[in-house]
Amino acid sequence: MPCPRVLAALCGALLCASGLFAFSGDFCDSSQCLHGGTCLLDQDRKPPFHCLCPEGFTGLICNETERGPCFPNPCHSDAECQVIDDFHRGDVFTQYICKCPHGYTGIHCEIVCTSPLGMETGAIADSQISASSMHLGFMGLQRWAPYLARLHLTGIVNAWTSSNYDRSPWIQVNLMRKMRVTGVVTQGASRAGSAEYLKTFKVAYSTNGRKFQFIQGAGESGDKIFMGNVDNSGLKVNLFETPLEVQYVRLVPMICHRGCTLRFELLGCELNGCAEPLGLKDNTIPSKQITASSFYKTWGLSAFSWYPFYARLDNQGKFNAWTAQTNSASEWLQIDLGSQKQVTGIITQGARDFGHIQYVAAYKVAYGDDGVNWTEYRDQGAVESKFAPAPSLPRRLGAATCGTPWACRRWACCSRCAASRACPSTTASTTPIVPTAGTRARATAKGYRCAAAGPRLHPPLPPGIFNGVKLVVETPEEILFSYRGANVTLPCRYHYEPAVVSPRPVRIKWWKLSENGAPEQDVLVAIGLRHRAFGDYRGRVHLWQEREREVSLEIRDLRLEDYGRYRCEVIDGLEDESGLVELELRGQVYYLEHPEKLTLAEAKEACQEDGAQIAKVGQLFAAWKFHGLDRCDAGWLADGSARYPVAHPRRNCGSLEPGVRSFGFPDPHSRKYGVYCYRPR
Repeated sequence: MPCPRVLAALCGALLCASGLFAFSGDFCDSSQCLHGGTCLLDQDRKPPFHCLCPEGFTGLICNETERGPCFPNPCHSDAECQVIDDFHRGDVFTQYICKCPHGYTGIHCEIVCTSPLGMETGAIADSQISASSMHLGFMGLQRWAPYLARLHLTGIVNAWTSSNYDRSPWIQVNLMRKMRVTGVVTQGASRAGSAEYLKTFKVAYSTNGRKFQFIQGAGESGDKIFMGNVDNSGLKVNLFETPLEVQYVRLVPMICHRGCTLRFELLGCELNGCAEPLGLKDNTIPSKQITASSFYKTWGLSAFSWYPFYARLDNQGKFNAWTAQTNSASEWLQIDLGSQKQVTGIITQGARDFGHIQYVAAYKVAYGDDGVNWTEYRDQGAVESKFAPAPSLPRRLGAATCGTPWACRRWACCSRCAASRACPSTTASTTPIVPTAGTRARATAKGYRCAAAGPRLHPPLPPGIFNGVKLVVETPEEILFSYRGANVTLPCRYHYEPAVVSPRPVRIKWWKLSENGAPEQDVLVAIGLRHRAFGDYRGRVHLWQEREREVSLEIRDLRLEDYGRYRCEVIDGLEDESGLVELELRGQVYYLEHPEKLTLAEAKEACQEDGAQIAKVGQLFAAWKFHGLDRCDAGWLADGSARYPVAHPRRNCGSLEPGVRSFGFPDPHSRKYGVYCYRPR
């Protein structure tokens, strides 16, 4: 290859000899370019020309073989680079695409998108989880509700189970915004001593919660069937071929082992890729970078201190959160992030102090870049600083859009928090909640202030009380029984410890808790003398206040759907307490005389033909306990079990003790049992 000086001299000689004044972009002698390349003048280069090479060649004079835009591989995470031909390119000018492996996304597969979205931690709230039905066990007292479908949840009732009669069960999560979902982790559970889990399932998704479509299999194979678990405790991870950009995700069991019982977690990330925790929970942010305006010492002892560096999510131990010295609006918690960051959200969590629930009820966020001057976060276009609500239970996390502790429940501000959903400031983000800059700070940039702001609240108080007074709500522990068409009063009273002489304004709320996956129902709200009833309860309920501080609920003309659990809540300022009242409807339970034994489906039909319905376990127990129902014939019940009541034990009727005998949950297609029916009075 000729040296640059020779080429330059040759080009200059040609130009001078021709007597032409040459400009950049003019053609030059193409013999200088190999493989049929075209020579163009470029006076800003040395040599002062460049070659337009034909397809398949590259280099200064087209002397190198072109290996394509995928060499070297521009994709990250071992992704496959695929060249796009001109015919399919359209108005997209990239010459290649990166086919990302499972769990990665982005133009170059540079974003890891397999973070848990919050089922296990509680960042996904109970109200965001719904299902087609739920199983009611042990006389209806065990509710295997949708919000229990959280990975690794413990306890006797620790998962979601669909009703035995639900032929098309499903459970879904509303993520509250469009997110990128890349997979799901499933887990079974143990119920009544036996393993239950999903063997196979489908996944449906939606952007509006109304129109769902299933993930499709490869080719034209139809809806994709995902493999589930093989036992009640192991984890099964399924990553999707293509990430979903959705707000609603629904799991649909196909084949279940014994029962459709599920605990699960969704995997994914925010759409903008800016959603990773910044390091409070995992100690990436060291304790010395977490400071506060004050911290509380239980009984004044340093050994019992609630230090700022305890303010880490899911912290364990007797002292597991930061607590301020006073319940004051001047208190604050701040974090030095160590380097410039862009904070897009905050997750907060309350805690318990010797059994007493404490949490920050609302808060603001302030940020700055020098540790001295602070700016309070405001929504775009807003004049006032933004207040964010915080979670009301220590086990639940509240994902706040932005905020700082402003009002505290119980005595002093108590919180565990984390700068989450965040990324380095160099990463692109849509509208960051807290834009940060600078190198030294107590809030943003190197930190943010998770602190109290606003009017002063209350002085420090002993645990579990407010203004020196504890609010107590009393409801009966036993189940109340009544009949269809009757009137019933659900008792509820409240008082203060120590007693308060002067009357205090309170707000009363009654609501009915969720049953079989149905949403909670507001029943009545009362403020002073003003009462308001809701839904089907209008005209049938009112507040019964015969005695001082009695707020009992009277329900008239009871209906079948009125049975269940009711909550009585008393709200005094920032303090609220509540109690539960359970109502069960009695009726006539009887063994249906039928010429032959029945399957479960036939048993239901037989009761309906007799003008009744198949009895529930609780109804059979109530008839045995309160009416002395005695029968040695085993019969089907609504939950799929077979039982019989014995009020007067005898030798040919099982045990010599009174009780309700059980045959467990037989094959519903077997014809070995009769049926117990229930006819409301």
